[in-house]
Amino acid sequence: MRGAFHIEPGYERLFHFVDASRPFESASEYFGFPLDKGQLQRSQFVRKVLDDADGGTVTVYFKLYGYGKFRRALSRFFKPARSKTEKNNLQFFNKLGISACEPIAQGEYRTAWGLLTNCMIVTKEVAGSQQLDVFIDELDASDEDDAVKDKLRRQIIESIAKNLRKIHDEHFYHTDLKWRNILVRRIEGATDEVEVFWIDCPNGYFDRTRFLRRKHGVIKDIATLDHVAYKRCSDEERLHFLSVYSGYSLDDPELRKFADKVLHYRKCKGKRRPGY
Repeated sequence: MRGAFHIEPGYERLFHFVDASRPFESASEYFGFPLDKGQLQRSQFVRKVLDDADGGTVTVYFKLYGYGKFRRALSRFFKPARSKTEKNNLQFFNKLGISACEPIAQGEYRTAWGLLTNCMIVTKEVAGSQQLDVFIDELDASDEDDAVKDKLRRQIIESIAKNLRKIHDEHFYHTDLKWRNILVRRIEGATDEVEVFWIDCPNGYFDRTRFLRRKHGVIKDIATLDHVAYKRCSDEERLHFLSVYSGYSLDDPELRKFADKVLHYRKCKGKRRPGY
């Protein structure tokens, strides 16, 4: 077995507990997942506060992936580990100007034959944020003015739509843009403004052909968001999302055709939802 653990520049001081002779194993043990216990579940995570060498603290999330099945391990023989892909994707989002959680370390553990058994990623916590579904639940139940609620919801819708268009224009597709993978945080000192962050993207990919998979990638990402949106958003809000993403006006027949494609995708997948 051989393990590797890579720390992003500037964060070495947080990982004083890593043993240089067995970096992956010691890091996994520190976060509570000793490899000798057979950590082969598909994914496990824990939130932990790390001590800074300067006396401060940094809250992080540690996620460990396991490859218990030979077929899954073999699938990663010629591909980067999920943790490395996720790190690269999160850094790509930040480079595009899309707020995302910051990866600070990642590693992988392979057999002598190169088969992946485990990989890990450590990301900084987005302090003060909530998952999108939790934020919307609390917002709807609050006694805030309806105008403020509408403004916040509109900001979130437009932020996600514009950022989704950004990555698609780069021929990148998320494939797992669920509500739980989006964080929302109110801007300090402002009651009617929020920031939106993206997290968890180990399966996102670039379409190197630049066109062959575009239609499928676009529709899948939007339909994934809509699996929850159809229950939590009005038809008007859902159409507004598509309008911001596509650039079509609300009364443009092309917008209705676009919406129909999303619904058709669901039908083909056997997941029927109410129409727009």
